[in-house]
Amino acid sequence: MLNLLILFAIVILFISSTAGLHAKMEKHVSNWLIITRCFFFILLTCQIIQLFLTWKTSLLANLIWLVISIVLFILTANAFREKIVTFGNPRHSRLVFAGMIINLGLALITIFF
Repeated sequence: MLNLLILFAIVILFISSTAGLHAKMEKHVSNWLIITRCFFFILLTCQIIQLFLTWKTSLLANLIWLVISIVLFILTANAFREKIVTFGNPRHSRLVFAGMIINLGLALITIFF
């Protein structure tokens, strides 16, 4: 059940961050930012719980995945800040998109292998 919640949160994060970073109105960017932050909170909480549950079997993989997710949270918050203050930076949007793909790949590897 925890694995399904993690995958659901990652998919919603992928959709909300992409939609938010491509939104044209500041109100829509702010709404997508709220959704993204809520699901990042859910994802990070589930990752910490999974880290404690699989402490002896896959500590290193889960720890690396958690650190990458925290870095991705920081990059996403920075990209949204730039989008709200200015018109955004396309390089940061692409970096967040690539980070989401890497996060999804790490999630699939960690959960299913």
